[in-house]
Amino acid sequence: MKGLLYKDLQLILNKVSLIGRLLIIFVLLLVTIFCRESGTIFLSIIGPIGLASIPTSLLVADQENGWNRFVGIFPIPKKNIVLARYIFCISLILFISFITLILSIGTALIFQQFSLQIHILIAIIGLLIGIMYVVLLLPAVYAFGTFGSTIVNVLVLVLIMGVIYILQKTTWGLLFITWISNTNSFLLVIASCILIAVISIVSMIISTKVYSNTFK
Repeated sequence: MKGLLYKDLQLILNKVSLIGRLLIIFVLLLVTIFCRESGTIFLSIIGPIGLASIPTSLLVADQENGWNRFVGIFPIPKKNIVLARYIFCISLILFISFITLILSIGTALIFQQFSLQIHILIAIIGLLIGIMYVVLLLPAVYAFGTFGSTIVNVLVLVLIMGVIYILQKTTWGLLFITWISNTNSFLLVIASCILIAVISIVSMIISTKVYSNTFK
């Protein structure tokens, strides 16, 4: 398992040069310094979502280095290979969410424009969205290759547009907003975590079956 996680980490490091990594750190600092709390809130959302597309990059890297040609003969259970990728992708999102949360808390303590609770809540929302996107993307990528990313992106876009339409144009939107306003934020986060955990388990089962059928 450690070897599989190291392989994925090395694939990502090979994709991003040292200059690229330093540039990312520089941009994070610039956004934090000049945009202050609004900037870190933006990073808390866009960071996890941006990294959520990592399964596609890993799939392309596997194809480029010939992993897919030899994986069928390796004495490694397919379940472990799939599990390692889930762990790696989700861990990466957790890592960037932790970094952006630290930046958010720092700017909240310094500038005090928004409450600390808002920063933490938005960081959790960004994290959950990122994980949800990953667990939707992985089965699609295993089943359809890079085209799976396009399928998920279209479905997510349609879903977002549908939700926005319902919130703006129907009475369901007002009822939903009222319900959200009257519901405990902590309970909403817990319920969301449970839902995503269930979806993640189903996603991994599907991915394992697809991957096992592809590389027998």
